[in-house]
Amino acid sequence: IHVEPINAIERGVMEGRYQLGVIPDHRPSASLDYYPLFDEQMYLYCAIGHPLFDTPEQKVSAAQVRKCRYVGIGYHSPNMEATRKLRLKRHATAHDQEAVAHLVASGRYVGFLPDHYAAPFIEKGMMQALLPSIFEYQCQFSAIVRRSPPPSRVVDTLLDILVSEHQ
Repeated sequence: IHVEPINAIERGVMEGRYQLGVIPDHRPSASLDYYPLFDEQMYLYCAIGHPLFDTPEQKVSAAQVRKCRYVGIGYHSPNMEATRKLRLKRHATAHDQEAVAHLVASGRYVGFLPDHYAAPFIEKGMMQALLPSIFEYQCQFSAIVRRSPPPSRVVDTLLDILVSEHQ
């Protein structure tokens, strides 16, 4: 098992170094087959020490949020598309959600995290979502395999198990 950026996983599967990958859907490749697994709900978070932390939602405007220092993912991903669509300006770049979480937790940045990842921080009163009806997106994750040559029986079996367990 390897944890890599999306493009490294795609390239590894295409080149045959990895037999199967799990990535967020963002730009399909004709040389890969995609098998939907699960969705992640993403919200924009701030943490203790941030000027908007503990500010009642009705007193926060989208314009105020857009002026905040934002940490975004630095490779082509659904995060980049959401950043553009929601008109956020990146002030820091991260390459995984752990790095985003660290920068958000510093109280100096806002950033997108999956709701399940942020839940423990929220329960401890350390983070909060900012205008979740506006600053949100869904991220679909899929298993990917090379189209040619087709996957082995072992990979097919693993793929069947992954897909059935996520239905």
